[in-house]
Amino acid sequence: MSDTPAQLLLRNDPRTATAAEAESVSLPESHARALLEELGPDERAESFYHHGWGYAVLTPDGLILFPSALSPRLIRAPAPLSILRRASGLLDSVEILAEGRPRRLNGSKLDPKGELLQAVGEFVPAGSPARPGRRGRIAAWARRRPVSACAIVAAFAVFVNVAEPDSGSGAREAAAQDRAEPAAAVPDFAGATLTGAAARARSAPWRTVSSADASSGRRPVALGDHGWRVCFQKPSRDEVVIRSATALTLYAVPEREECPTRPLGPRRVLMPDVVGDRLVNASRALDDLGLHRVLHFHAHTGERLDGASRDLDDQHVCRQRPAPNAEVAAEAQVDLWLIAPGDSCAAPSPTPKPKPKPKPKPKPEPEAKPKPRPKPVAEPRRPPANSGGPASGPRGGSSSGSGHGTGGSGTGTGGSGGGSGTRAGVGFGQSCAPVGSTATTADGRPARCFMGKDGRARWGYRS
Repeated sequence: MSDTPAQLLLRNDPRTATAAEAESVSLPESHARALLEELGPDERAESFYHHGWGYAVLTPDGLILFPSALSPRLIRAPAPLSILRRASGLLDSVEILAEGRPRRLNGSKLDPKGELLQAVGEFVPAGSPARPGRRGRIAAWARRRPVSACAIVAAFAVFVNVAEPDSGSGAREAAAQDRAEPAAAVPDFAGATLTGAAARARSAPWRTVSSADASSGRRPVALGDHGWRVCFQKPSRDEVVIRSATALTLYAVPEREECPTRPLGPRRVLMPDVVGDRLVNASRALDDLGLHRVLHFHAHTGERLDGASRDLDDQHVCRQRPAPNAEVAAEAQVDLWLIAPGDSCAAPSPTPKPKPKPKPKPKPEPEAKPKPRPKPVAEPRRPPANSGGPASGPRGGSSSGSGHGTGGSGTGTGGSGGGSGTRAGVGFGQSCAPVGSTATTADGRPARCFMGKDGRARWGYRS
């Protein structure tokens, strides 16, 4: 079956999701919207109840009632509730007082016996001016349930007519016994050990004596369990009851825990001092208190440590949060900062890194000195031309022996020698052109024009 719009609204809101998921709530959509508007930001619905044709919602702050299924008008009954009658009848209905009128609540799947209602309420003793008159309550009930009222009147008449005088002798004896035991005020058991309170309670003729966890942990607890302390009781202190017809319930918590602020409220514990302990011992102490949300960090770096991938049991606790002896809820997160065995919890001061020495500035490279130009070689002086000199003597002698005609022939020979392309009278090292040409020095040695390394052509010795 698909959810109604009202159920979707309630299940999608974190304040009502848990209770709406467990209960069969058939509120109209207008009532669901009115409820969500009425709830505070941190107020959560703990249980839903039928209230006639309407509904009632239990929160830590009290009750929110919708007296009519047609109108989303709601009524606030703040805690502690005024309990007129505890769970009774086939439906285990609890009768409370709201706005001066008795209202009967039943039908909760989360609280079928009305224990949550009674835990946040105080019983209004008989004869209290806060109680409405019996006649007014019976008349109001008869007006709301005329068919049931007529049936009860008819059944009572038939019973009176057919009952025999001596029938119901057991009932008369029980009534006589009740009249023989006067009503008495309930003693105060809060603060006593559970075993001591149970021993005191057994000395009185209570119909039954039982025990229960006073916190929302709903842990099993027996009357003979040691190490528990009574926080609350039902019936409450100083309530006047006939004990032989009343069941006594003692609500307790372990002695190492603090009593919750209200019955079945969140558990409260004192944070133990685990600084200096090995992690395995610290974890055991926290588990014993129900503190299971524990995170581990490295004491120096603050890095999150994963217990699944590292062996942390031998590490020691350096710091903790919450602080020792702080009162915390059992659902609180605990942070532990750890250090390896043998290491100090105080972080070592960082070693200063030596400053690097400044690198020396590179010396500027000296400028290259220009290579000196080679000194030019002085050209040897050419001897003055002298036709009668010793150099031309042999040729001249030859010519003169031939007469003028022969001399002319000698001149022609000289011209022939000059036309061969060889120069005479050059000096080694002198400039020349073109490269490869040949010549003869003044002293008769062969010379050739070579290209020098400096790009200039000069005469050199031709081997």
